[in-house]
Amino acid sequence: MSESSNKKIVFTGWGTGGHITPIISLYNYLWVDGKYEYMWLGERESLEETIALENDIEFHDISAGKIRRYFDIRNFYEPLKNFTGVFESLYYVLKYKWDIVFSKGGFVSVPACIAGFILRKKIYIHESDSIMGLANKITSKLATKVFYSFANEKTAIEDNKHIHCWAIVNPEMLDEVKSVDKTENERLTVLVIAWSQWSEKIFENLLQILPDCSDIDFKVILGTNENEEIKNKLEEFDNVKTKGFLSQKKLAKLYIKSDIAITRGSSTLWELFYFGIHSIIVPLKATGWNHQYHNGVYFNENYGSDVLDEDDNLHLEIFRKLQKYKELRKTGLNLEGYLDGLKTIKEEIKR
Repeated sequence: MSESSNKKIVFTGWGTGGHITPIISLYNYLWVDGKYEYMWLGERESLEETIALENDIEFHDISAGKIRRYFDIRNFYEPLKNFTGVFESLYYVLKYKWDIVFSKGGFVSVPACIAGFILRKKIYIHESDSIMGLANKITSKLATKVFYSFANEKTAIEDNKHIHCWAIVNPEMLDEVKSVDKTENERLTVLVIAWSQWSEKIFENLLQILPDCSDIDFKVILGTNENEEIKNKLEEFDNVKTKGFLSQKKLAKLYIKSDIAITRGSSTLWELFYFGIHSIIVPLKATGWNHQYHNGVYFNENYGSDVLDEDDNLHLEIFRKLQKYKELRKTGLNLEGYLDGLKTIKEEIKR
């Protein structure tokens, strides 16, 4: 990160696509202006390091320790790593003279936000879920602004700190809207997009119903932890195509051609909504504060999405929903407000 008059932004976010993809979306949106310089603080040999380097963002690893919400012997020593991480972050703040911390959460974001607070830098946090994660609960107390995808009791106060800005989605996806034919599918086309967070349960239940769904086309995204055995079993069916980890642009092409999605209750729900896809949501119960379930309830109440219990005859429930929606086809895209989240954050960063 060179010396210049541009504002310098440090991104921080840990581990999962829900934390990392929105950072890249914001980076792509801001990069066009050429008014900022960027650095990313994260965990060594992590997904965030890979994604940062792929996008030519300078990356530095810092120490951080996860705080678990249940009894675990590691809670007695892992959080101590955060003290080291704070000093490492302070070093990078002072060396590169950065101005802003933008955090998407995860335990690796805590030291960077604390360092920014100590040196009185601006700290911006975005929370993608309806229930705030533990790291964001901690760092939000230090933040200049906290942005939310979902409205809540804090955004209702209108205190100018807690801002309902909607979701952060990648502006590059809009390029594919212009370049891909949006003709109606002859057969129902179902996108299975559970990524890698305990997604095997969905894939295994899907395998049980595929012999009875030969008149439906499936596109299954296996994610980063691609299971070769499941992949081979799925591809035994002529109406199933599998994909590994996809870029946002390639994902947009699948969105445009899909009518229904079987998915977890993650921030992907917003992308599916904007691309006019009906969601069958299978919340992952193991997530913190059961936030995927609450995300699913929001989409059920506001957009008519279906919410299924992964432990209640899941394969039968998925089959019944697919039969119910067999004649359903995408009627269009819902792109109004697509960039609102990015625009709101950009305006605050410019101040």
